[in-house]
Amino acid sequence: MKTDDDLMLAERFAAIADRADDSDWDDVVRRRAALARRPRRRTPSLRLAALFAALVVVVAVALVAPWSGSRGSLIDRALAAIGSQPVLHVIGERLGTAQQHVVDIQSGRVESKPLVVREEIWYDQARGLKHTITRVDGSLVDDVLETPRGGYTPGGIVYDCAWIAAHPVEATKLRVSCNASLENGTTPHKVPRPKPTLAPGLAGFLDGYQQALSSGSAREIGKGQLDGQTVDWLEFKTNGGTERVALDPSTHKPVLVEDGSGWSLRIAAIETVAASAADFSRPTPNELGAQPTFVARTDTQALPSDASAIATVPGAVWAGPSLAELPLAAAQRTQLKATFVNGTPEPQTGVGLELDYGTLKSNGRLDRSRPFVQIEEAPSRALAFGYMWGFVRGAEPPAGKLYEPSGVSPLGFTVSNNRYLTIQASSPELLRAAAQALHPASS
Repeated sequence: MKTDDDLMLAERFAAIADRADDSDWDDVVRRRAALARRPRRRTPSLRLAALFAALVVVVAVALVAPWSGSRGSLIDRALAAIGSQPVLHVIGERLGTAQQHVVDIQSGRVESKPLVVREEIWYDQARGLKHTITRVDGSLVDDVLETPRGGYTPGGIVYDCAWIAAHPVEATKLRVSCNASLENGTTPHKVPRPKPTLAPGLAGFLDGYQQALSSGSAREIGKGQLDGQTVDWLEFKTNGGTERVALDPSTHKPVLVEDGSGWSLRIAAIETVAASAADFSRPTPNELGAQPTFVARTDTQALPSDASAIATVPGAVWAGPSLAELPLAAAQRTQLKATFVNGTPEPQTGVGLELDYGTLKSNGRLDRSRPFVQIEEAPSRALAFGYMWGFVRGAEPPAGKLYEPSGVSPLGFTVSNNRYLTIQASSPELLRAAAQALHPASS
């Protein structure tokens, strides 16, 4: 899954954008604000908010859908069960999409560990407020408040295009931009900040049911079994195909949404509540503990592709001068600096290492259209956030293990010689071969 699911980078990386260059992570970090203004495409890996929309369309369709000549009975009860207060409150869990593969590096044996990803949303369309709390296996991993004045996370404000326009000089220092040129200028100006939104069906739930139904239809398709319990099924069409919703026959509340692609969404709770009962509190810095807000890479120096040069980086590991017939095409030593919210703790510094196996393009960057392996390493987990360690949920990989988040093109995380490594490759086989070949450069 490429999740918003997981993968969810998850929204901890909600303000991060990629660069059309070649998926270089450093470029991604420098343009992390660009996502704030991009339209989202619906895929099986969208965040739960997008999936909730499909559910609400089914509930809403009851008001205008004229099936079976008995308009209303089951649907009216379902609507009454949810209520008509101004704030929508939804708790859902992803089923069968979020997994973390744990690979035993020596044997190659793979164990797939399902991750229970639960997301809770309060959404007030009229006031432009949305609060999303994400937990993985019960642990809080993200908390995002969106308001007309801007977004907030435990790590501070969200650097969206409106903030960047109002603070161009500070944005440039932070290396964030909404411009392809990465130039922000020096004169503050105003860019309208759009209201927080959900997918059209969910937004339509608050605006008016008939608006949510403008492009949808639904029908009752009978009873069925879910976890040994009888449920009532509704079927409806979306732009992406046909989806089904299971309703609890006693409460008439939705308990499951699914489609034919394999994704499903378990509904733990769905209701509307009064504004006074909603949680639109601003996330606090101590919620997630010390989390890096930014990892800078400076003073990059090219190194010769030999063990003695690589060993000048303290604790460095590598896969040798070649890997699966791919030569070590480039090696770079770089200074890493992690800063934390509110300056607590103090900034952390260390030496990073980047190794490129494969072929370089004319601009000196790794050619990812051909077989390749890229290994990036840092002396701590905090500094490794500059190398995508936000994908690692919970504890770090045990010794001899490689974590592979599902849904992301071959990508793995491991700890070797007290170095935190991120490995990207053109195939799973090369990814695991690289992990097996790792050894201290000084040996």
